[in-house]
Formats: sequence, structure tokens, C-alpha cells
Amino acid sequence: MLKMKNITKQFPGVRALDQVSLEACDGEVLGLIGINGAGKSTLMNILGGVFRCDEGEIEIDGAARSFASPKEAENAGISFIHQEPVFFCSMTVAENIFMSRLFRSSIPFFTDTKRAVSESAKLLDMLGTNINPRARMEDVSIGERQIVEIARALAAGSSIVIFDEPTSSLSLNEKQNLFRIIGRLREEGKTIIYISHFLDEVKEICDRYLVLRDGRVSGSGMVRDVSQADLVEMIIGQKLEKVRSHKSAASEQDTVLKVEHIASGKLLEDVSFELHTGEVLGLWGLMGSGRTETVRAMFGLDRADGGQVFFRQDSGELQIIPKKDLLKKCGYVTEGRHTDGVFLPMPVWENITATALHKYARKGFLMDAAAEQAKANEFIDLLHIRTPSCYTPVEQLSGGNQQKVIFAKWLNKDLQVLVLDEPTRGIDIGAKMEIYRLIREQAREGKAVLLITSEIDEMVDLADRVIVLRGGRIVAEETGSGINDHNLMQLALEGGLRNA
Repeated sequence: MLKMKNITKQFPGVRALDQVSLEACDGEVLGLIGINGAGKSTLMNILGGVFRCDEGEIEIDGAARSFASPKEAENAGISFIHQEPVFFCSMTVAENIFMSRLFRSSIPFFTDTKRAVSESAKLLDMLGTNINPRARMEDVSIGERQIVEIARALAAGSSIVIFDEPTSSLSLNEKQNLFRIIGRLREEGKTIIYISHFLDEVKEICDRYLVLRDGRVSGSGMVRDVSQADLVEMIIGQKLEKVRSHKSAASEQDTVLKVEHIASGKLLEDVSFELHTGEVLGLWGLMGSGRTETVRAMFGLDRADGGQVFFRQDSGELQIIPKKDLLKKCGYVTEGRHTDGVFLPMPVWENITATALHKYARKGFLMDAAAEQAKANEFIDLLHIRTPSCYTPVEQLSGGNQQKVIFAKWLNKDLQVLVLDEPTRGIDIGAKMEIYRLIREQAREGKAVLLITSEIDEMVDLADRVIVLRGGRIVAEETGSGINDHNLMQLALEGGLRNA
């Protein structure tokens, strides 16, 4: 059994953990949940040897333990499966599995590659996967990379395995495979700590739960005895408010964007739709259905083999617009905020004003920095962005606040259309609620919103109309009562077969 007793950790000006206790047994999955900043990562970093606690103690199988480094924690049987897999991309699967304990060859300075491949194959077979041990890590999928990390934990003889948001980038099949592997680890008597923002996952695979809020334990117990609504109340300190408020069907005169017959190789086949002012239009489908590919082809970011886009002009008339010009008319929140959403090392104020620099240009090449900072502070207050100041680098903010900075920069440009691709990926439920309200507010103000999300509850709560994609083509369009989780999932899985 793992016990963490009365753990307290103080950082300058912040009490990150306050008398937190945790217990986890062999052969069970403990769900560790809470918003960003609740203390989950700090608690696990103390267990993993990254931090030392100021007060409290750790016991493993009745023996007091203290770890001065991650290596010490690893030697004690603790492994951490990170949200973004940690690996050497140019090396093989086998080399990554045994990186910290490579087998020595009989030849000095060489490793026994054959044995590493053989032992890796045994571990991968144990996990029920057919990943080639000789494959380079850069050639395997994200889901397979996580399995390699799990194999690395088994190779190290770990008895305690921590999963940190492991499904945020996985397809449905990869997620189900991961759950199967976690179930197998549980059967083998491993202690699993599962950190997730997805409460449906906690309900599905966890035996017990522990909720942290503001560095304190706000709830714990058996998962089977608690509802999802109760968990939300423990996480954010208040009951969950539904944001669903669907508008009536829009008329043809409300059309602001019209996409006709977009096609792209084998990815997209004759995709057509209209987007209306004041509505949230959802693009729904499983990973690989063509959701993001549709948007990228629409914007000309990826090659399109056919199709055209119409945009409403100031005169009210729909006219064909070159795809490269469409980005000037639309705000685009991409699915990877760290890749192309924000300038991480730059301060908050420069990120917020980056899309509308012409508003702050003086004569010549000078910029009115004071005006930029004043406008940024307005958005910080409006969107409740939690930051020490507008001068703070964005990389120092939580994921939810980084996402709100991205929204702020597009709102600052004041555009007719917002395209949102996974706008709440990797953020906690408190920040999600704020993003949801922001999306609905934009629609009420007459903006047109195109929403892509992998979370079916998010689609059901927010969308006024949903277009369902499967295999790169539209298989259904739903409104009103047709927008429910059972129907949308059935359409995504069965597509045109259901309508045949």
C-alpha cells in the first residue's frame, strides 16, 4: 500500500498543498482529479522525487520513504506516464524501453541490441500490442508511444504507475486499448494513480477517487458511490450550470460562410455546409473523420483538390473568397496551442494584441505599447485571465489561462467568424465552464462559431446544429433533440449505414 500523510508544500507566496493525505492499494486505480492549480501535479512530483515536501511523510508497504530525485523514486518502483510521452524519437522502441538499463554486450562500449529487442517483445506482447521493437519512435503513433512508456515502467519493475492525462491526444480505439492495458496492470496487482480532467474516464476505470481543490482534499471515496455532478461540485466548489441554449433555425439570409464541395485526396470527399450568424455549428466525428482536415482545407492550409468558399461581404452578398484571404476574416483557435496558438516566451499583452497590431501603430514604425497594454488589461479582466500581470510570459500560465489568452487575441480583432478546434483540450473543468460561457456569449452577440471538439458532452451542450463526418464525408446533420450523445456517437460510428 502507498500512503502519503499530511503532505504540505509551500512555494513563495503560495501554499500549494495543505495537509493532503492519499492512500492507494495494490490492484486498484485511484482517480486524482481537480482543476489546474489544485495541487495534483505538486503532490505527484513529491511522490516522484521532483520536490521535497515541507511537512508530511510517504509510506510504501509500511516503510517510510523519502526521495531526493526522480531516479530514487524510480528505483523504489514508481513510474510516471506523462501526458506528452517522453522519448528519443530517432532511437528504436526497444532502446527507449530499456534506456535507463541497456544490456551490455560482450564487446566493450557496445550494447546487446538483440537482447533488448527480445525482452521488449515480451513486454509488448504482455501488453497485448504488436508494436515492432525495432521501429523508430518517430514512426509510431501517439497511442503506441504511451504503450512504450508503460512497457518502460514494467521493465523497471514498477509497482506504482502514475498516468497524467494520458488520453488527451488519443483516438477512441487508442483510448480503449489504454484502458484495457490499465485493467491488465490492475489485475497484476499494480497500484495505479490516474490523473484526468475527463470525469467519464474516472467513472469508467477508477475504483476510488480523491479530489483536490486549492491544495486541500475536498472529497474522496468509492467511484461507484458518487455521481458526476457531485464530483464537479467537489472540484469547483459549486454546482455545474448547463450552458445549452439553442437558437431557432437560421434563415438563408443569415449565412456568413458557405463551403461548397471541398475535397482533399483521400481525406475529404465533397464536404459542403453553411455557417450562420449567431449560431454555434458543430463539426462532429471520431478522430480521423476529417474534422480538422475540413477546416485546414477551407483555409488553404492544406491542399484542396476541389471546392470553393463563399463569404458575406459588407453589402450582404455572398462572394467567392480566396482561401488564403479567409484567414483574415476569421479567428482560428487551433488544436495545438503550444504549436501555433500563442507565443509562449512573450508576455500576455503582446500575445493579446498580436492579431491587431494596426490598431496600435503610430506614425512611422512606432507602436503605442501603452495602448496595447491597456487593451490587454481590459481582456484580462473581461475573461478573468489569472495572471500576475500583463507582463507575465504566457508559458508561465496554466493551460486554461493560455487558452483564454488565445480567445482574447481573436476577440481583440473583432471578427465575424470564430473557428474553434478543440478549444478546451487539456484544461480543467473550471476553465472549461468559462470558455463555454464565452462561446455562447459570442453567438448571442451575432458572431458565427464553427466548433470542433472530441468531447461529446461539449458538443451536445454548445452546438445549435451539428454536421457529422465519417471517413471524410458528411453523413448527417442534426438539430434540436437530435443533438444528443447517443445519436451523435451512433452516427459517428455507423455513418451512412444508419441512414441506409
